Amino acid sequence: MSPALTRKEKQAKTRSALLRSAAKLICRKGITEASVEDVARDAGYTKGAFYANFKSKEEMFLVMLDEAYAEELERLEAHLSGDEPVEEVRASAEDFIRFVRADPEWPRLYFEFVVYAARNPEFREELATRNHAMKERIADVIRNWAAEFQGEPPFPYEDIATMLFCLADGFLVQQLVEPNVDDDLYATMNTTLFKGIAVSALDLDLEALGEAQEAKSRKAGAGR
Repeated sequence: MSPALTRKEKQAKTRSALLRSAAKLICRKGITEASVEDVARDAGYTKGAFYANFKSKEEMFLVMLDEAYAEELERLEAHLSGDEPVEEVRASAEDFIRFVRADPEWPRLYFEFVVYAARNPEFREELATRNHAMKERIADVIRNWAAEFQGEPPFPYEDIATMLFCLADGFLVQQLVEPNVDDDLYATMNTTLFKGIAVSALDLDLEALGEAQEAKSRKAGAGR
């Protein structure tokens, strides 16, 4: 016979069930149409159980976001050790896609939050605050990761974190519209970005390098 759950364990079980039902219903019906009553009923609880765990639907949305961001940050920190920069960036991007694929509802859920934020100033401010905090944490991870590399990027690490946000959001939106877009493209986008940042950090003149390569090719051709 299984031991009885403690009050804390029961609350965690209820909370988890409510979050799962909310994610499912929001993806199916949208944020405004998925009511508190719907979520509670689908999870097998009452509205009272919902409000014992969350003050509002908005608070529940933010809990979902906080949990996903915490997991993503942990994943990023685990991949960027600084030993093999290009390989690590690609591996991190590939793992991000696996992370997203593990919960197919997450992209639709996240963009439901974004659309809702665009129409609700108070929620938009909460979402923006969390995004800003997440970008600062990502900037710290990248700053620590790049500490031993040669050169410094010509723009703040916070801007690099914002670029990564934009890459991820844009790629996921594109896949929602065109599901056949290859997952590998996201890893290529990330490695291309960081190679460009590395070139900028070393203050290399790409145009001059290109001209030098062209001249070298012409010289080699003339010598044949």
